[in-house]
Amino acid sequence: MQGITKNDLIIRIGGEGGEGVISVGDFITQACAHAGLDVYTFKTFPAEIKGGYAMYQVRASTERLYNQGDTFDVLCAFNGEAYNMNRASLRPGTAIVYDSPGDFTPDIPPGVFAYPIPMTQTAKDMHNPRAKNMVAMGAMSVLFNIPVESLREVITAKFSRKGEDVVKGNLTAFEHGRELAQALGKTDPWTLGTPKGKQDVIVMSGNNAIGLGALIAGLDFFSAYPITPATEVAIYVARHLPKRGGTLIQAEDEIASISQVLGASYAGKKAMTSTSGPGLSLMSEMLGMAFMAELPCVVVDVQRGGPSTGLPTKHEQSDLFLAIHGGHGDAGRIVLSVESIHDCIDLTVVAFNLAEKYQCPVLLLSDGSLAFSTQNVPYPNPDDYHVVERKRWDGQGEYRRYTLTEDGISPMADPGTPGGMHIATGLEHNEAGLPSYASANHEAMQAKRFNKLKNVVNDVAPTEVDGEGAADLGLIAWGSTIGVVREALQRLRAEDYKVKGFYPKLLNPLPTQQFEDFGASCKRLLLPEVNFQGQLAHFVRAETSLRPESYTICGGMPFTPEMIVNKVKEILA
Repeated sequence: MQGITKNDLIIRIGGEGGEGVISVGDFITQACAHAGLDVYTFKTFPAEIKGGYAMYQVRASTERLYNQGDTFDVLCAFNGEAYNMNRASLRPGTAIVYDSPGDFTPDIPPGVFAYPIPMTQTAKDMHNPRAKNMVAMGAMSVLFNIPVESLREVITAKFSRKGEDVVKGNLTAFEHGRELAQALGKTDPWTLGTPKGKQDVIVMSGNNAIGLGALIAGLDFFSAYPITPATEVAIYVARHLPKRGGTLIQAEDEIASISQVLGASYAGKKAMTSTSGPGLSLMSEMLGMAFMAELPCVVVDVQRGGPSTGLPTKHEQSDLFLAIHGGHGDAGRIVLSVESIHDCIDLTVVAFNLAEKYQCPVLLLSDGSLAFSTQNVPYPNPDDYHVVERKRWDGQGEYRRYTLTEDGISPMADPGTPGGMHIATGLEHNEAGLPSYASANHEAMQAKRFNKLKNVVNDVAPTEVDGEGAADLGLIAWGSTIGVVREALQRLRAEDYKVKGFYPKLLNPLPTQQFEDFGASCKRLLLPEVNFQGQLAHFVRAETSLRPESYTICGGMPFTPEMIVNKVKEILA
């Protein structure tokens, strides 16, 4: 059958954890990106160290991508479990590449194009059973026009450190896969669009991008405690922070981690840690101390399914209540939320700038989907970023650490600064830092700490409004759900629906006037989010006059554009 160029192709690879499913996805992603295609990936894997169902979805396009897409065009099933997990999504027109003979015999639905490839047997015949994934990738490169030279380059680069024999073995398996696919012949209509040519881009995951953003912001100290799905932030920082003279320490638990961060901040260093929901819960008391002692720090929360241990490797947006109000007493903090890989870089710099300027904890919310998703972004130039340093004492006069100022921000003195000795504890204190339990003093200090946060909205880019004029329905989205809503709105407008989008990145303090202005231009509002309670919708209703309708899911997977489109049509019907 003659191939029809598809500007947007989605390939899903599924199989047993440890079979090389994730590696194949990474190779295809890197090859497509380096050839000039836009890529967006999504992956999910079991909580166990090895074994269980693993899935990697690659979306590649000649046009800009914002999310992982609805469902696949092509399924590559390494085993029977992968086939069974995705059988319901094999719609007419889709294609399946599967291991045959293997541990299953697929019942191919009508209208589905099937390509049996002896992946396991070919690898065994080569006396290289681990090369099964290379055979599969070679076959797919022929069938769906995946840039073959780019694939060969990334395979060579990946295995070169293991020696020439390893490189040769994997490339040979790759070529065998290509021969097997060519012998079958192509029957489906889909082929990936022509790449633009090599691009000066970097392919990064959300976790790695956060680490890069921290380095650009001037990170000095990172305290790490491993937790899924945030550990890769620490791994990236551990690899690169020492190159610029910084320090990373692995703490014994999350409480020690945030305590070390505050100690480093007190010592005058830019400091951060990364965690997920259970770890953030343990950090709540020390985040209160950071607010009380006015210590700058950044905490990255890569949200996962909860509560308790919950779904460690799955996606959710359910830590907003905890991020904004997690802690005893009136403890404030700034909360930001990232949308994309590029955001992970940019907003991490913003998080440090806000922490340093306002001398308080800043929580940066990512999520399990974005943590492991990869996108191609232009190589960031550190010189393009504005980096803020904390207000430091000039050494003149008597030093009072918490002196009351017009903007609520008091100069800081690093330990060892002549004349700058001061106390910073969790106790309420007077301007000099000495403990004080007087009612009037506590009220004055709380007003100081909270009032300075009123200016935060001026230091964050205004919330993006997607669309113009009046709308029958406005969608408010946060986190990685924004990218899904962007594409859904494009589809809806193509069908003449009057819809708009509103994408806040600053979630606390909430930019209420911006919400009000957006709401005034829409007849109705819908707020989709991946949690059970509708957490941002709760805050919007509490702090503005708006009454958005909640649309929530919490099954461990992100929204798809199709889900948003269908919900909007249902509401407007």
